[in-house]
Amino acid sequence: GPPDGSEAWVRRARGWIHVMHIDILVSLVVYTVATIAFYLLGAGVLHGMNLVPKGNDMIVVLSRIYTETLGPWALWVFYAGALVTLYGTIFAATAAHSRIYADLARLAGLFHRDDTDARARYRKGLTWALTLAPVGIYFLVENPVKMVVWGAMAQSFMLPVFAFGTLWLRHRRLPTEVAPGRALTIGLWVASLMVATLMAIALFLGLRNLW
Repeated sequence: GPPDGSEAWVRRARGWIHVMHIDILVSLVVYTVATIAFYLLGAGVLHGMNLVPKGNDMIVVLSRIYTETLGPWALWVFYAGALVTLYGTIFAATAAHSRIYADLARLAGLFHRDDTDARARYRKGLTWALTLAPVGIYFLVENPVKMVVWGAMAQSFMLPVFAFGTLWLRHRRLPTEVAPGRALTIGLWVASLMVATLMAIALFLGLRNLW
């Protein structure tokens, strides 16, 4: 609801922030454990076999991580998991980005904020564009690994924007009734600076690998 400063609103806001904190903590644990496990498997199996995921063989090479440790039967389980993961990522990202870009079009003055029909048209058009664009890029490049590197580089540009945008919201727009304490604020600044540093490193490594 609107931030009217009432005790009921503060209670609801703090409750929702608590839910988001739990969501962030669980996601952090799951993603960290999964990433470390995948990295160790890749380093232990692929590096030992002198295999490097590249070109159109990326998925085939990555599947060796599981077939070499679990057996040949794991190949189709890996393919099914890869299909579900990639589809879920594309589905969620397309749905989110089409709405973000539609909002961007509104902020650019392409339609009035109360024009829901125009918003829906932009969202549907962008959904088609964002779905077909990667397919077209793949047929032009025919190199999934390069597409992953380019995507990571594009994301590295956005992460500092998110980080410092969060800092601006924290210090300029967040009501004092629900503002975090000093420890969390310091942590937010440290995380934002780390994101900016990692962006620079990722861009350097990405450009080096591409060229």
